[in-house]
Amino acid sequence: MPGSKATFTIILGILFGFTVTHYLTAFKSLPTPITCGTEEQLVGSEDFDIISSRADADVFTRSQSLPGHRRGLILVAIMTAAKYVDTRAYNVWKTWAQHIPGKVLIFVAEGTESIHEDMPLIRLKGVDDTYPPQKKSFAMVKWLAENMADEYDWFLRADDDLYIRGEELAAFLRSVDSSKAHIIGQAGLGNSAEYGLLALGSTDNYCMGGPGIVMSRETLLKVSPHLESCLQHMLTSHEDVELGRCIRKHVGVACTWNYEMQKLFHNNQSAIKESYAKNMKELKDAITLHPIKDPAVMRKVHLRNREIKLREERAKRSLLSAELSTAKAQTLVRMTPNRTIDLTPWDYINNNKILFCTDRVNCPRHTVDLSIRTEMADTITQLFDEFNTNARQRGRVLQFQSLQYGYMRVEPTKGVDYVLDMLLWFKKFRPPNRTTISVRRHAYVQQTFGKLRSLAEGVFRSNMRANSTLIEDPTLHMIMPLRGRAAIFARFAQHLKSICARGGDDLAVSLTIVLYSSDDEMENRETIEMLRASSIPVSVIEMGDVAFSRGVALMRGAETLPANALLFFTDVDMLFTCDALKRIKSNTILNAQIYFPIVFSEFSHESWSENDKLLADAFHYGRGRGYFRHFGYGLAAMYKVS
Repeated sequence: MPGSKATFTIILGILFGFTVTHYLTAFKSLPTPITCGTEEQLVGSEDFDIISSRADADVFTRSQSLPGHRRGLILVAIMTAAKYVDTRAYNVWKTWAQHIPGKVLIFVAEGTESIHEDMPLIRLKGVDDTYPPQKKSFAMVKWLAENMADEYDWFLRADDDLYIRGEELAAFLRSVDSSKAHIIGQAGLGNSAEYGLLALGSTDNYCMGGPGIVMSRETLLKVSPHLESCLQHMLTSHEDVELGRCIRKHVGVACTWNYEMQKLFHNNQSAIKESYAKNMKELKDAITLHPIKDPAVMRKVHLRNREIKLREERAKRSLLSAELSTAKAQTLVRMTPNRTIDLTPWDYINNNKILFCTDRVNCPRHTVDLSIRTEMADTITQLFDEFNTNARQRGRVLQFQSLQYGYMRVEPTKGVDYVLDMLLWFKKFRPPNRTTISVRRHAYVQQTFGKLRSLAEGVFRSNMRANSTLIEDPTLHMIMPLRGRAAIFARFAQHLKSICARGGDDLAVSLTIVLYSSDDEMENRETIEMLRASSIPVSVIEMGDVAFSRGVALMRGAETLPANALLFFTDVDMLFTCDALKRIKSNTILNAQIYFPIVFSEFSHESWSENDKLLADAFHYGRGRGYFRHFGYGLAAMYKVS
């Protein structure tokens, strides 16, 4: 066995050698510990001036990866001007900038000031607000290379009218190799008037600055030493064209040639002033939207984006809950009624245009409300996104064509149910079986509400008016135009007197009468004194003998009240219960919500049945007595500041 011993010794020695070598190599590759120095760190909430440029040759060497240093994902650099820093730029900072998975800096000209101290302003030395902003754009890129190249993998150049979806941007960039030179955005060649006049080669392009330009760290470092030279040798006045030209010449990369970039980096060229104000269908598939010049529209788009994210998270929670062993099996019948009255009726929708309701008195067919149309469009979009999840692997895709008809019902504690009859395009795109067929299919869709939460009314109202510093006036100020109609006004006054007596301490009411001259004016004044004698505060605004105008009268009445006053515009021929006034108070919220009461219009009493005529109380509803209006004549409740 001597041979076996020698073989065993050799194998043992080889294993020992490999083990020692492995551990020594691993020990040498450990990162060198970094000691915290005394250098001043850049903090996003401070203001900076651009520092004097170092030697261009040192930029790339100085910005190489430090051992053990972990860079952030992205830095967004926003260019703005002094006249927009407290409007557009501030709205950007308070909306989407708070959801960027990295850092946001706002670049302004030297000497620019802001009333908002929390904004991270970078003041560029020697730069003003001259338009086009070639110098500002190039100085900003230079500043990023010299001060932030060690800190982030990606850099996005943006304007103050751009909206960015932070989560989608992060998911997109994590799918791209940041160690290589990239410039990403929507490729452009110039508009129809400029095409062929931008000195671009046959294979050249540039990334349009409006929808945003994304540069990798490698691109930023390589182009930085040449920015000054490119600025001095520009061929056009467009800073995005010249930045793209400079990158193509000195880095060797061009903007992404990809049709999909038109959706991801969306640029609305059709109606700049109204961009995304009404239609935000592009938001769901986009990473950036441009242009949004109105701060109110910027906030609206941001709210819509957060709604989309909330809906996605709720959908994930529902799917995870359904996978639990304790989860109930899904069914189209989510609630079993015990009585006929508990049945929830279905509303019939014809071609997404006309809606027939079955559960309300005198409800004729009418156009589908905008909120329902929007929700159904979102539902259908989500439905087809799920259909086409694995479309590439399956070799087929389903596309929505039109809605033939559908049914919809709302279960208040459960959710919304849809039955949709749709026309679809069924497309097979793999050869040799490529085909497109129009097919008709039914879809049963359920939207599940989140868990119910109970909030005290005071907490709810406080949350709704979080941005208001005013305190709600507890008094309901009724404003009523009046000309003649003495008998009807006497009935109104007697009714108001009786409900105020029953209202208790929590119902404080005042009445402002805008009085026009008439033949029975003295009778109206006697009624006013009767109201005052019953402790109801009544003020009179004299209009004299001028043409009656309800709108002018309401404005004159509102002018006499403070900004935090709760206004209720009413007419002399209206009757209401104490509960109705309390609902007006509870449903009207300062700077957040106004309220339009639904009015029941009575038929002429001569057409009533004998039984209806015997009812002394006016508040009885039925087909024979009248109908609920589908529109009003200006009855509304709101705070004056609204």
